[in-house]
Amino acid sequence: MRRIYTPIAAALLGVVAGCTPSASTPSPSSSAAVSAGPSSADPVDTSFELTESALLTAEDVGDGYTATYDLQGDDHGSLLMLMSYCGETDYTEAGQHVVEFRKGSVFRDDQHFVLTMVVRYDGSWAGQHLDDLRAALPRCARVPIMGDLDDVATLTVVDNDFAGDGSLLVREDGGAGTQYHGVVWRGDVEALLRIHTSSSESEARDLVVAAAERLCTATASC
Repeated sequence: MRRIYTPIAAALLGVVAGCTPSASTPSPSSSAAVSAGPSSADPVDTSFELTESALLTAEDVGDGYTATYDLQGDDHGSLLMLMSYCGETDYTEAGQHVVEFRKGSVFRDDQHFVLTMVVRYDGSWAGQHLDDLRAALPRCARVPIMGDLDDVATLTVVDNDFAGDGSLLVREDGGAGTQYHGVVWRGDVEALLRIHTSSSESEARDLVVAAAERLCTATASC
């Protein structure tokens, strides 16, 4: 399985799949190293494929939702884009170790949706990316959206390591209300979620747990 440098390398610098499909062309990307990181010498397990089964389904989210897969485009409300807005574009070099990715949306309407991206890395970079993100988040407690100091989002880590091999749940509060961001990894794969469903903290946590279970179709780690 070949390593690919796609918009997902950029995604780890702030771009993730959007809820509305749009054209996107893969292109090389790179980022500055924050830490030495893990070795990428370990071979990728090619016995597992990254299919739609690794993504959340409508049944995972709730009644009235519909799933769409293989979306392309930018999501300016993602956690990774928020990291970019707060100046942390170089918090990780995990984007240079992406092997493949899948993305999708489970939606009811413009105000109720969950965006999911699942990424496979080489070596131990799935876990390293979560570590790098967790270390950078305290520097992004207040994020000016698109640099606008009158439009500031507050990010609060509300839970850690409750699913998969490692996980994170972040609450975002701002002018548009509250949404949650979840990250979970198993083995060499990671799921990143933007939960914009008017969910409670416990409901958002349950969706991250469901995403961790979905990852079992893509890795031998379970």
